[in-house]
Amino acid sequence: MLVLSSCMGICQTRPTLPNTRLNSDPPQPRFFAVERHGAVARCILDRPPANALDAELHADFALLLDLLELDDGIRVVVLASANEKIFMAGAKLEAFPDAHFSAEEAARRVDLAQGTFLRVQRLPKPVVAEITGHALGGGCELALACDFRIMSEGSALIGCPEIRLGIIPGGGGTQRLPRLVGRSQATRLLLLGERLSALEALEIGLVDATGATAAATRDAALALASRLAAMPAPGLRLIKRCLADGYDPTLEAGLRVEREAAIEALAQPEAREGLSAFLERREPRFHT
Repeated sequence: MLVLSSCMGICQTRPTLPNTRLNSDPPQPRFFAVERHGAVARCILDRPPANALDAELHADFALLLDLLELDDGIRVVVLASANEKIFMAGAKLEAFPDAHFSAEEAARRVDLAQGTFLRVQRLPKPVVAEITGHALGGGCELALACDFRIMSEGSALIGCPEIRLGIIPGGGGTQRLPRLVGRSQATRLLLLGERLSALEALEIGLVDATGATAAATRDAALALASRLAAMPAPGLRLIKRCLADGYDPTLEAGLRVEREAAIEALAQPEAREGLSAFLERREPRFHT
């Protein structure tokens, strides 16, 4: 059983505590601190500076999801970030050697991203994304894999702007985004790489609610999670299964299409130019 610190009601803002709060017997996540709010587990990602995805974080996600799934005392999960300016970044662009552009390395990265986010989506407990900072690229794809998204108003942006780097989403963005907001809106967001504010995202249904501040967003996420936790756990689990296997049986086929396209995109010269331009802080030159 996952043993977490208890926090009655809604907690006030406080520094993320080390993972000594968790039971030390099973292997523990390195990059997540977990707060217990009754039957709600608020899992706080803390991987400075930007919560960037890499193999270590994917492994940590797998460990966290294993523990959450096995603990019957946890009925709802909230995913949050210790960094109020960034929910989660995508891949670590600074660590893109030439090998990254090989088909084998691209496939490995895409498989990790798709596998992690599919596990989040298929967790038999509702998952609420508490988004207080930017959720771009992989951060948006993680949010899309959650059942609910609560986003802070202000400077935070959400979207899949990969095309601006000469690549495409590879963690399910091309598949989950149109399923959530419709094909027309998703086509615009994906082909133009648009990034939306919380209120813009709310208007098209990309997020479910907004909070005026980070604290208000946290409170709203925990309030929704508490309402969900009051529902019967078998019903929650079975409805999630029906939505995944009945309403959306073609998702995994779509992910396979996205996988091949993402690998092909990384093999193009535009990918090298886009990523180089990002690291050099200049506009990419795709048509020279």
